[in-house]
Amino acid sequence: MHRIFHRSPALLLALGCQSAFLPPALARDAATLPALSARQQALMATVVGNAAHPRILQVRLDELHPTQPAIGYDQVYYKLGRYAAEEKHIADIARPKKFADLCEANGQGDVLPDTANVPGAALATPPAGYRCKAAVGSRPNDMKTVVIGPQGKLYLTDGHHTFSTFWEADGGRNHELKVWVKVSDNFSTLGEAAFWARMHAENKVWLKDGRNQAITAQQLPAAIGLASLGDDPYRSLVYFTREIGYKPPAQATEFLEFYWAGWLRGMPALDLARIDLLDRAAYANAILLAAQAMVALQPGDIVSGGKRAADLGALQEVNREAFDELIDDKGKLRQSIMYKKSLAR
Repeated sequence: MHRIFHRSPALLLALGCQSAFLPPALARDAATLPALSARQQALMATVVGNAAHPRILQVRLDELHPTQPAIGYDQVYYKLGRYAAEEKHIADIARPKKFADLCEANGQGDVLPDTANVPGAALATPPAGYRCKAAVGSRPNDMKTVVIGPQGKLYLTDGHHTFSTFWEADGGRNHELKVWVKVSDNFSTLGEAAFWARMHAENKVWLKDGRNQAITAQQLPAAIGLASLGDDPYRSLVYFTREIGYKPPAQATEFLEFYWAGWLRGMPALDLARIDLLDRAAYANAILLAAQAMVALQPGDIVSGGKRAADLGALQEVNREAFDELIDDKGKLRQSIMYKKSLAR
């Protein structure tokens, strides 16, 4: 069990008073530290719950700091493409995907039918009648996670794609959107170096960019969203193979998809720089090849980073039904490509 000592306002005041008795150099350093806001102090004092009763917090998207430098843009493009397509006939969409995703991220299940299908409604300014099926936090397994770091900074450890999609949706009007997250750890009492060492030791940070090149923690982006996070096309490829070539285990390792991505990028037949990812047939073929490679592995085969195929959820055979659904005219792949093409116009 890890003991977490919290800095109450009284403690902070006491520490400030003690600076008068510090050696001159340390006193100068203490004097130059920025004052902690009430929000920072409250976050640092957060008590972490447990798996059965997790502590949840309401946070703004612009408070979240990434723990990975890249995402799969095509995954975000699929969601944005679907949101845009539904908006064109929103009155006929009983449960708009945009608001269904928000309900799910907040641990509230699905959106209630006909409560959010209002033209022009944004996530940050939902319709007055907008409702979800359950109360906030009722389904914690669906919620995204954060770690509280030094000075009360919030580090997102799961949900970079979902929250970046919210960030980009509605013409970028949702940067201050409030969402609910689970607190997995409070490491706010640690210094910067010790904090990142702890994050690395517990596999809560991914320090490879979209080209699989190593970076430092100091090179991580300051915010979520496509303008800050880089693109890893292999991470998108793995997203599209989900339920086709692999299925995340119940107790999945952090950054599971990046282990698969690191393995796939070493295959000559899957050199994505040579594949036209705006061509649906070419992209679909790459997805099928990736899934076939996954299912050909034995459970004990090492994929990457010391992770076995069984650890990463490799299936025993390609799920052709899921593949056909992915690539059909209403599937995720077409919606992703169509949205990506629209950006070039």
